[in-house]
Amino acid sequence: MKKEIKNATILEKTVRRENGKILKRVQDDMFVQDDKFGFTLAEVLITLGIIGVVAAMTMPSLIQKYQEKATVTQLKKANSVLNQAYQRAMAEYGPASDWFSVASSSSKDENGEWPEANIINAKLLWERLSKYMKTVSVCYASDKSCKIPVIVYLHQQSRGNTTASGTVVKLADGISFYGGWIGYPNCTLNTHCGDFQVDINGDKKPNVFGKDVFDFLITPKGIFPNGTQTLSGRQFPQECSRKSTSGANGYACAAWVIYNENMDYLHCDDLSWDGKHKCSD
Repeated sequence: MKKEIKNATILEKTVRRENGKILKRVQDDMFVQDDKFGFTLAEVLITLGIIGVVAAMTMPSLIQKYQEKATVTQLKKANSVLNQAYQRAMAEYGPASDWFSVASSSSKDENGEWPEANIINAKLLWERLSKYMKTVSVCYASDKSCKIPVIVYLHQQSRGNTTASGTVVKLADGISFYGGWIGYPNCTLNTHCGDFQVDINGDKKPNVFGKDVFDFLITPKGIFPNGTQTLSGRQFPQECSRKSTSGANGYACAAWVIYNENMDYLHCDDLSWDGKHKCSD
């Protein structure tokens, strides 16, 4: 009996010893696999550094493309709002060619004030249009608190001339309208009566013609973005180009943005109505 107990004890110790060896081999194998498939701290830091460099190179381009798409959307919305309001106003008052009797001046008087005709024309225009838009404020040149931000031309070499009257109309969605110059009160179906500016983000920067500020034409048929091939002397790309030094560079960008749904004139110089409509063509 004592011999059997002794043999059992020896067997138990042997089993425990073998089990311990097996467990150690399993643990060793696990550590080997970790060493084989894991990453060192240096490798992780190098990978993060590469990702950071790629992000720094690509993010500005992606942000710019997003902003340009947002501008296209906002400008098309402004165009729609304006024309819906104008069609309703024409149904009530007739076409704009019947609204005005005296032409606006293109410059201020000797006292640095807008002539009375300019103020009257702009006030008449926006009183009739704003009835059919969701405005948050409408102010005229007679209100000294009515301020138009400093707006520069597309080449950013000089200050732009927001069409003469000092009028500011703000919509609930952040879009603003400036001016309301009526240079040709007896306009015909094939000409324009005057123009004004659309600022797609209010007085926020950059406040540059062709980037966030765009010119629109008032006609007896409707309101059209400036820069079309038929309605205006402002032509693309002569007055919508990153290389142009025209005294009105940026005025002819609105039509391009709305009809081609891009702002590629900021990125390449060989676009035209009869040729390339985007840089990738």
